[in-house]
Amino acid sequence: MNSIDLHGLKHEDVSRTLDGFLWQNMQNKIKEVRVITGNSEEMKRIVRETISDYGFTSQEEYLNSGVLIIKML
Repeated sequence: MNSIDLHGLKHEDVSRTLDGFLWQNMQNKIKEVRVITGNSEEMKRIVRETISDYGFTSQEEYLNSGVLIIKML
């Protein structure tokens, strides 16, 4: 599964970085990706807000709350 590590990235750079990653994966018809956020609730909020613009959903990875699995359906 493709993944991106946003852990440690400045919050103001998250949406732009994530947009590029999502666009690349959409072009390759990928259905699910991993986004490593760390345990920052603010980072997770920004990611969820960004993916909602695409109509995508997320859930925390089982046993690792620092990773969001994005469903790109």
